[in-house]
Amino acid sequence: MDTRIEAALGLHQLEGFLYREAGRREAYRKAREFARELPGLTTDQRRMIEEAYAQEQLANARETTRHVAERIQQVEAQYATRHRRFARGAAVAMTVVTMGLIGLCIAVILGTAAGAA
Repeated sequence: MDTRIEAALGLHQLEGFLYREAGRREAYRKAREFARELPGLTTDQRRMIEEAYAQEQLANARETTRHVAERIQQVEAQYATRHRRFARGAAVAMTVVTMGLIGLCIAVILGTAAGAA
């Protein structure tokens, strides 16, 4: 594999890892803030609540990411369909124009030949 491709793949994987880690850290930060607002909890209770809250945040983030990815695929499919239609229409239009120009050239050639005879 080309080293540039490997480097790009590695950077993409690193970016994904850093993004997930940032999301994980943010989920646990929010969980700590949430648990801090609950008075009278033991340390174990606070940890359990923090863990449950953080896991829920991460699950919500995964679900949102999945929905966004699905929507991106839908939009890509819609644009691909539109592009195919446009390309087909452009090809038909170019064919019609080309045939018209060929017909015009033939008419001019025949007209010139008939006028010379």
